[in-house]
Amino acid sequence: MGEQHRTRTPAGIELAWRASGDAARRRAQAADERRPGPRPGLTLERIVTAAIDIADNEGLAAVSLARVASALGAATTSLYRHVRSKDDLVMVMRDAATEPPPDLPPGSERWRDSLAGIAWQIYDLYRRHPWALQVPTSGPPNMPNELLWGEHMLRALSRTTLSSPDQLRAVTLISGYVREQARLTLDPIIADGAGGDYFRFLGGVMTPDRYPMFCRLFGDQANTGSIGYTTEDFQFGLDRILAGLAELDQDGRTR
Repeated sequence: MGEQHRTRTPAGIELAWRASGDAARRRAQAADERRPGPRPGLTLERIVTAAIDIADNEGLAAVSLARVASALGAATTSLYRHVRSKDDLVMVMRDAATEPPPDLPPGSERWRDSLAGIAWQIYDLYRRHPWALQVPTSGPPNMPNELLWGEHMLRALSRTTLSSPDQLRAVTLISGYVREQARLTLDPIIADGAGGDYFRFLGGVMTPDRYPMFCRLFGDQANTGSIGYTTEDFQFGLDRILAGLAELDQDGRTR
């Protein structure tokens, strides 16, 4: 009975682990592609790289197996040997766009500085690949690169007195915060100076009898220029999270 009810790992996750591969093999492949001569054979890595390039320049909706095949000068059917559907491809793309984190010198920074640096690096990755925010996520981390980022956070948190469960909760908290703030920063309603329009719209539809606190806030001249969700807002929330973690750390003042 147990065998019959075993949950199969989604194909996209299995592909992401296969795509992560070996760093030396990927470097060798990149060197091969720079050499003159026949183009290298079709690989999952090349497919994912081409798909990310399309998503970066044209948005996630522009990605399809046919579009990727065209960019690679290949037949669409030839992609099926490596990836069966756009959904599976998108899962691999999301993890590949996250990129492996740079190595952190062990013990060279305060844990708060380490976590802040990691959070900013992930935040910048989302800003470089905004389409990744459109890819649904659920459940605990299970992709190779996102687990590597979690590994770096856990390494920093290991220099605290937080319990193992609290360290895992902290990783989830920081990861979710970074993703949501990146989404807000890139939201077209409030991005690129559009925050003032957002304030004017809400100021025209909200009434003090129903939304007294919002109307009071919007009536403050200091708030009429922008609704925020800038890098300053990101730093504000990140500081509050790290301060809260420091309260849990018995030695937070010295680590």
